[in-house]
Amino acid sequence: MYKVLIVDDEKNIRERLVTLFPWKEAGFQVVGSACDGLEALEQMEQHNPHVVLTDIRMPEMNGLELAQKVQETYPNTKVLVLSAYDDFKYAQDAIRFGVKGYLLKPVMKEEIMGVMHNLAIELKKDEDIADSQKTGLPGLQEEAMLIDLIKGEHVRQYDDPWLQDYMRVIVCSFGRWFEKDSSLSIRHYIAAWTMDYWKDSQTPVLYYGNQLVLFAHHPRPISKYDLKDQLEHYSDLLKASLRSVFGKECVLSISVGNLIKDPSEIHSSFNQAVYALSYQFYNHPHAIFFYQELLAGERDEYAKENEQEQLSLVMDKLIQSVLAREKEETASRLRGFFDVVEQGKRMNIEEIRITFSEIILSLSLKAKDKGLALPTLDKKQALVYIYTAPSLGDLKIWLKQTIEKLSIAPIEQNDENRYVHTAKQYVHKHYAAKITLEDMAGQLFIHPSYFSSIFKKETGHNFIDYVNEVRVRKSVELLKHKEYKIKEISAMVGIHNHSYFNKVFKKVMGVKPLIFRSNPTYNQSGGS
Repeated sequence: MYKVLIVDDEKNIRERLVTLFPWKEAGFQVVGSACDGLEALEQMEQHNPHVVLTDIRMPEMNGLELAQKVQETYPNTKVLVLSAYDDFKYAQDAIRFGVKGYLLKPVMKEEIMGVMHNLAIELKKDEDIADSQKTGLPGLQEEAMLIDLIKGEHVRQYDDPWLQDYMRVIVCSFGRWFEKDSSLSIRHYIAAWTMDYWKDSQTPVLYYGNQLVLFAHHPRPISKYDLKDQLEHYSDLLKASLRSVFGKECVLSISVGNLIKDPSEIHSSFNQAVYALSYQFYNHPHAIFFYQELLAGERDEYAKENEQEQLSLVMDKLIQSVLAREKEETASRLRGFFDVVEQGKRMNIEEIRITFSEIILSLSLKAKDKGLALPTLDKKQALVYIYTAPSLGDLKIWLKQTIEKLSIAPIEQNDENRYVHTAKQYVHKHYAAKITLEDMAGQLFIHPSYFSSIFKKETGHNFIDYVNEVRVRKSVELLKHKEYKIKEISAMVGIHNHSYFNKVFKKVMGVKPLIFRSNPTYNQSGGS
């Protein structure tokens, strides 16, 4: 059973999440709850949860600040955001901070169950890796060391001679070819072939996820030009070998981090190689990328801010034209969006994927704000594709086709906001019980002020005024029955203060309940 920590500044929402969600069914148990990020960090030291489920807007430390701290201090802990706020900057930051899910309230049980199930699978994989490292086998001990080195953890405890050499970390990516077409036997073959190829230089080799990591080292500084020639030779021979043995064409991209001398800098060289690898996204699946060659194209913070402002403006105009069904304008603005994204090829793969995700999230949420439904837009499926698309070219084709479908498909008008509709149904069913704004917001897992705002915007009435009107309308029916006293009717509809009942009844019906009952005209018409 995995452990989960609930974080939300609204007490009633925390309690509902803790008690009403079937955590055991999902394979989890709640070990604690906290009202903000600071309290959550204190409880993490005590409980060491596997998953943190957090709201965003909280005092002291908000959910995204908490996610960042968790990523830095507890890298194996998964963070899941559950929020009522459809702010796209939040979603973008959540992706940057490694959040495993960003769910908008109200959320269905099945949706949370699906996310928790996937997290349980991921946690099981983490456990299997940890268990294998504890077996003490020499190969696994070396693998654990190499993983520590690229993560920058426990570096000083290792003293292998090659760690004193100059070094460059190399990342070999087989892209979606690994994910879809290659069997375990092919992976083993690639690893064995690679170790044999680099055996003379005693280059350590590590499988890390779907990538092969090489630790090129030498007592003298390693020239970029010499290493590039060797990597081209390695790539050509490996692809030829796979083609000969398995009859498969291999997609192979190689990236190289900067030269380093201290083992504590290995993780930096690895991160640089991963960053450089993102440039294969610009339709160069067989290239070799050196991080040092990309430095000239890096932007300063001022340039990044200007580009982000330009990109946001282009995205907003594109979304407006899509929702307005302006086909020609949409096509033009889509081309403009692509131009900004590709400008100087300055955006890395993470920035590109986040940008395309923002387009989808913004379309979905802004349509919702306008009371519109986009039946041809499957948000989950879209985000999955965005984060698995092999190239920018593929992403551009996909987004163009997606927007074209939206432009010809009917856009449905939602009659009522989902939160408001649910609240109204609840009031009509439970009008005799105690109902407060805070309790209703808790039922919907949203912030009271947010719920109050959307209810007033949707209905033109304050929530409590609406509740009182429903109660008065129910009391009108009961007043027709002479056997009920007015005080009894007041209690039957959920208003236990008789004077308050008289006040709200007169506000709704124009007269007090006693006059209403005694006057046949009111009884027949149902009110003034």
